[in-house]
Amino acid sequence: MNEMSFPIKFVKWIMVAVRTVSYRYLINGQASKILKAKRGLRQGDPISPLLFVLIMEYKHRSMAELKVTLGYKFHPRCSKLNITNVCFADDLMLFAMGDACSVQKMMNNFTKFSEATGLRANLDKCKVFFGGTTLQEQVDILRISGFSEGKLPFKYLRVPISSRKLSINQCQPLIDKMLAKIQHWSVKLLSYAGRQQLVNSVLMSISGKAYVAWENLCEPKNAGGLNIRDLETWNKVMMLKLLWNIHMKANKLWIRWLDTYFMKGVPILQWPVSKTGSWIFNCKLKCRNLIHNGDAWQKAVLHGRFKAASIYKELRGDNMDLPWKRVFFQNHASPRARFTHWLTLMGRLPTKDRLRRFGFIQDCKCCFCDQDETLSHLVFGCSFSNRIWDSLMGWIGYNRTILHWEHEKGWIIQETHKKGWKREVLKIALAETIYQIWAARNAAIFTLSPPRSDIIPHIQERVINRSLTHRKLKSHVDVSNTRFR
Repeated sequence: MNEMSFPIKFVKWIMVAVRTVSYRYLINGQASKILKAKRGLRQGDPISPLLFVLIMEYKHRSMAELKVTLGYKFHPRCSKLNITNVCFADDLMLFAMGDACSVQKMMNNFTKFSEATGLRANLDKCKVFFGGTTLQEQVDILRISGFSEGKLPFKYLRVPISSRKLSINQCQPLIDKMLAKIQHWSVKLLSYAGRQQLVNSVLMSISGKAYVAWENLCEPKNAGGLNIRDLETWNKVMMLKLLWNIHMKANKLWIRWLDTYFMKGVPILQWPVSKTGSWIFNCKLKCRNLIHNGDAWQKAVLHGRFKAASIYKELRGDNMDLPWKRVFFQNHASPRARFTHWLTLMGRLPTKDRLRRFGFIQDCKCCFCDQDETLSHLVFGCSFSNRIWDSLMGWIGYNRTILHWEHEKGWIIQETHKKGWKREVLKIALAETIYQIWAARNAAIFTLSPPRSDIIPHIQERVINRSLTHRKLKSHVDVSNTRFR
């Protein structure tokens, strides 16, 4: 810190924090005596990463002195940018010409840094990667550095690093690890709403037959999807972002290196695709045709800001709003009820008539009556569900006769376009009721359990509880009487 011209008073503050560290442990519930630390701050100390940044800055300035050191020669692809080292977190890469003199000067400089800071390289983890050197030069460099020789490809942060296109075998361990997380036995216990959240987090599909096509799941919510990110399209967006950074000459080391040694001032939009070029770079170049598919790129260039969300939306294309989007979204029902409700609105609920159509079953009789189990019948047409709806509509404040599914869906769509608290309650009641009817149907089929006798009070209680989470509905809830006022 003194060499970097920090104020003396500031340096004293830092040293007090480093030299007065002490610890106290709880042993069987009793605090131990104060123990003085002999090695300064521990790794998890709040000030530790800040001090590490200062040390790395000192290291960078120290290594920068190599460019005026007699006998040191830059790596052939580093001289124009004066690159001697690149640091990423606590990993350090050193660059030099492949001769013994340059490596000796570089190691002398690093030794000086280690003696000043106490940070020393772990020789077991240090590797030297050679290119264009003789066998004798390699032997001399390994002797001077004390490092072992490294070979490509190797793994860094569990990602394979190679000078060539990665093979499927090199990427497979990473894919297997992602699949292991999402295919764990505990995932099988999740509801479909829980799986949706997991997919949004991990961005992978869950094995098993899907009720809705993946393409539809990736549609925005106003178009009937769940707004799950389409990985293929998102990958194109990220490739365009890399093109954007190169095109705008972003102040990043890799872009400056690319422009200096590879492109040599030629604009990225004019650079030809080469069969001998890097496959990674050619993949970026092939995405240039996406620039002309819309005006999002031109707007980004005009305003000087790349908006990934706008590019993603443009690549996905325009989507028409569905009439029932107000019924499903911004609905304060429970997540599992909303998901079952969404399957119902999409016409993808696996009722018996659909299962017979797919060849899974032969009998499609309703478990509550003798009619065929269709979506319209199960939700509104069955005497069991009709009795529930008659009671709930009167409880909410609607006086109407329940008809078939399409008619009721049209009425609900029109009703939810109106204003008022009763419409919000109607949306919650619709989702919760459909879920409870579906749960009762599954219990009757798979466990031979009769419908619970208190299903209507149970649904009312669910609607009341979910309404209490709605800011505008709280004042209309009469908890003591389980009704709305």
